Amino acid sequence: MKATCKKETLQDPNNSSGTYDNYILNRNVEFCCSSLKSHCKKFTGWDYEKGKFVMVDKITYDGHSTVAIDFCPFCGEAIEYGDMNKTDSKKKKK
Repeated sequence: MKATCKKETLQDPNNSSGTYDNYILNRNVEFCCSSLKSHCKKFTGWDYEKGKFVMVDKITYDGHSTVAIDFCPFCGEAIEYGDMNKTDSKKKKK
């Protein structure tokens, strides 16, 4: 499974001199299995701050914590993360 995202650096509304990164998942992701696709439809599966798929680790009264995943928890296939902003520096020779 390959998940590509676009990294955006935005102005922090709470700090006029600060910025933060936001990773937006490409909508054309081909999921490795229907279970992960279904899970991401029902629950928040993408972390915009980390740029990875996540699973909920702990739920507390203050909120919840997540852990980034590199493998599908349902079928075990590796998840390859890519940045749409990065281009290949290698050019094909003719």
